[in-house]
Amino acid sequence: METGYDETRPQASNSFIRKILLSSLLVYFMILNMKSGQLETALLGVLLTILAFILVWKPEYVIWRGPAAAISLVILIGTLSYWIMYGLGGNTYFVIFFLIGWATYRLPQAYSAAYTLLNIAVSVILWFIQEKQSVESVLAQCMVLTAVYLLLWAGRLRRETRMMKEEHLKELTTAHQQLETAYSRLRQAHEELEETSEQALRYAVLEERSRIAADIHDSIGHGLTSVIVQLQALPYMIEASPEEAGKTLRNVTEVARECLQDVRTVVHEMGLPRHSEGILELKNMVVSFSEQNGLPVSFAADVQGKIPSEQIYVLYRVLQEALTNILRHARATRAEVVLSGTKDGIVMSIRDDGQAQGPVSPGFGLSAMKARCGKAGGALRIEPLLPHGLEIRAELPTKSEPLKSITEGNESYAP
Repeated sequence: METGYDETRPQASNSFIRKILLSSLLVYFMILNMKSGQLETALLGVLLTILAFILVWKPEYVIWRGPAAAISLVILIGTLSYWIMYGLGGNTYFVIFFLIGWATYRLPQAYSAAYTLLNIAVSVILWFIQEKQSVESVLAQCMVLTAVYLLLWAGRLRRETRMMKEEHLKELTTAHQQLETAYSRLRQAHEELEETSEQALRYAVLEERSRIAADIHDSIGHGLTSVIVQLQALPYMIEASPEEAGKTLRNVTEVARECLQDVRTVVHEMGLPRHSEGILELKNMVVSFSEQNGLPVSFAADVQGKIPSEQIYVLYRVLQEALTNILRHARATRAEVVLSGTKDGIVMSIRDDGQAQGPVSPGFGLSAMKARCGKAGGALRIEPLLPHGLEIRAELPTKSEPLKSITEGNESYAP
């Protein structure tokens, strides 16, 4: 979300303050060297300060030429520092530590570590030969240089880690903004599509096209889902049992042929089970579904009299879509279908023991089922089961009057 706040300003401000402090210290030590009274020391101190200023204020110009050129400049400045301190009696301790810090923060680890070791080696030689210091004193000063390097390197690691986290956060924020924008556009497009669909339903030709689309989705989607599931399992079946794999492959081929036939039938006859054998057709679908997908589904029917073909057609499509949703989304181990007759009409209940536990927005499949039941004067109820699972109840009247109450429970997974 845009806030109008530039996050780079505090970082730039802190960097500027650090440069001012370093420059002030460099100038302070240059003045100390100038007070020594020796012209050579003063001139070298000024040259040393100018070179150090380049490292402070224009490090990109030094690094741009490569780490080898950068380390060469650092070594040159370090050499001048040791000359002024040990040859002319000046004070350049701060410059030596500054160079170690600059190399640690700006150069690759191999270069900064090599430069620190070089400083330690030169210091040891000078302390032993010129200063005639004891071994304990030399070791103590070497440990100080090493500790300074390690502390500075730890600071660099923390800074790089922080910068990496900030970069990742910026990337995630950008991706989140893009997703929000895409979601808003999709939602707007969906709302426009729904509005267009509602208007289109007023026209007979577009309504017929919508029915054809629903029929194709019901018949072909159910069959192809079975094909996909079996094909996904086929590589494992080939390794475990080639004979069973061949049987599955023949079954998949047969289902694919049936899907092709369903396409032709839907286009030409507008609904295969409209004039089918009623309850037997529903039971055959359940049996076929269980055999093809290995998911136990029981079927029970308690209906007196004959169910009108129009109601059978709706029940068939609802059952087909419900079984497809169970296979795709529920991760169920079993399911049951119960068809019963009431004084008000026909009720078909499809239950599963899947993962459904919370509310969900209906997708195309559930919306199509609701639309079918509504057009038939009925209702579709979707309710969660305890401890988990889902029940879909299709309630259809035996007469043409629509049901007065259409209620809906909590839905737990989306098709």
